[in-house]
Amino acid sequence: MTQPIRVLLLCDRLDIAGGVERCVCALANHLARQGMSVAVGSFNTPRSRMRYPLDASVRVLTGAEARLRTGTAVPASKLGRAWGLLRTQWRTGRALAQLIRADRPDVVVLNGLTTACSVLAVDRRFASRTICCDHNHFSARSAPWQRLRRWLYPKVGAVVSLTEADAPRFRAINQNTRVIYNSATLTAEVPALPNDAWVLAVGRHVAQKGFDLLLQAWAIVVKSAPLARLRIVGDGPLRAEHERMAYALGLTGRVEWLDPTSEIERLYRQADVFVLPSRYEGMPLALLEAQALGVPAVAFDCPTGPAEILTSQTGRLVPPGDAPAMAEALVELLASPELRAQMGRAAIARSREVFSQQEHEARWTALVRDVAVKNAYKAAA
Repeated sequence: MTQPIRVLLLCDRLDIAGGVERCVCALANHLARQGMSVAVGSFNTPRSRMRYPLDASVRVLTGAEARLRTGTAVPASKLGRAWGLLRTQWRTGRALAQLIRADRPDVVVLNGLTTACSVLAVDRRFASRTICCDHNHFSARSAPWQRLRRWLYPKVGAVVSLTEADAPRFRAINQNTRVIYNSATLTAEVPALPNDAWVLAVGRHVAQKGFDLLLQAWAIVVKSAPLARLRIVGDGPLRAEHERMAYALGLTGRVEWLDPTSEIERLYRQADVFVLPSRYEGMPLALLEAQALGVPAVAFDCPTGPAEILTSQTGRLVPPGDAPAMAEALVELLASPELRAQMGRAAIARSREVFSQQEHEARWTALVRDVAVKNAYKAAA
């Protein structure tokens, strides 16, 4: 291809501080540095409202011309809410499909199962130019979305699985499935090794992230480690509910609530232990960042993600949803500076060996070029 490869990365929205949004912006920046012509698009997020840095060369597109119109009121029943969400997703799909038709990219990267299915259900003519990445484990979404995936994904150019565990299931739908681990942009030569009894959690305040379970565990931890303090970094719709829950559990003064920050590396390096209480994950970026900086971690062994990141040398996996087990693991690590030091050094070594940013970027670059070249060959044939 003599002209730069034109790439369009699409997401429902880019104005929230989430892992998907961070990955999209980081990948766009990398592909632009590889000499590609890159744009990111969403339903209605202009550059001024994006939460993560974006290179000046990366164009920002929005589907503002297809904004939702006020329609007939829908009853506030469960069926009514479901219909409202479906209608919203359909209109979002139409707006993003219009962006593709207008921009005419060589390669489209659809981020998130609902985004991908919504766009492809509207227009499948560009399916062979499309890479789909669900950014979550295979069964995270409801049965209707999974049925749509089985119908739509066989025709796309490629599918990205974030984990080896899910790869066979994606490959059964589309043979051109590649495993590309997420990676952290943060790095450290040695762990910071503080000894201030801080435990750090990072994520959106949504049900998936399990902060309600973490608070239950923390109420147990402080009985054995009264000096321990928990810091939760993130925003989201359930934050006020979680703050009320902490008060009800008697954790006032034991939990610090922080908004998302560009200084997250400093907070990681102040933490003695990182904790991931998620109910489900894809390949959790926050856990990868903690490991890259040498912070020992405790995580629920949810369906995919943590088990491919943590080992017994770098942290502790506990049964999904088991708050007492999580509390026990946190107390164990908080009580032993020597164990934390060993785990911190092992975490940095594992991050470099398995989850390097260079490998992540190289695999994405190769896949984008592969899809572009195959479609250019088809067009010329």
